[in-house]
Amino acid sequence: MIASVTTTAWIITVAYCIVVAIGSVIALAIWASTRRAAAAAGDVSRYSEREGLWLLVVLGALFALLMATIFYVPYSESAGPRKQVVRVTGVQFAWAIEPGEVRAGVPVEFLARSGDVTHGFGVYDASGALQFQAQVIPGETQKVVHTFDRPGTYDVLCLEFCGRDHHLMEAVLQVRE
Repeated sequence: MIASVTTTAWIITVAYCIVVAIGSVIALAIWASTRRAAAAAGDVSRYSEREGLWLLVVLGALFALLMATIFYVPYSESAGPRKQVVRVTGVQFAWAIEPGEVRAGVPVEFLARSGDVTHGFGVYDASGALQFQAQVIPGETQKVVHTFDRPGTYDVLCLEFCGRDHHLMEAVLQVRE
C-alpha cells in the first residue's frame, strides 16, 4: 500500500530541496573565495562589505523560505464549511468521542479536551499506522483537522503516560463511506 502524500508535504519537501541547493551554492562560493590569494592589507574593507552582502543574501533566502511555507503549516488548517465536528474528551482512563462515526473524504475537526491530566490523542488506522496525534492538556481545547481517505475502524490511543491504567485508555472511531 502506498501512502498518499499531502500537498503540504510536497511543498515542504520542495522548499527544503531549494534551501539545500541555495545553501550548497553559498557554501561553494565561500569555499571558492577562500581559495583565492590572501587579500592585501588595503583589501580588508572589501571583504567586510562581502560579508555584509552574504549576510543579507542568507537572511533574504531564509525570509523567502518562511514566507513560502508559513501559510501551509498544518496547525492553521481549517476544515471549511462542510466539516464534521467531533468532540473528544480524555479522562483517566478513557476517551469520550461524540459522535463516534464520521464520513470518509470529508474534513473532520476534532475538538479535544482533557478532564484531568495531559493526554496524547493518537489515531491509528487498521494497519497500526499513526494518522495524527495531538497533546491534550487540561483547560485547553486542541483543534485538529484531518480528512480520512478510507473507511474503516480507527483506534484512538493515549500517547502520553497519564497514570497507572494508561495502557487501557483506548477507543474506536468508525469512518463510513
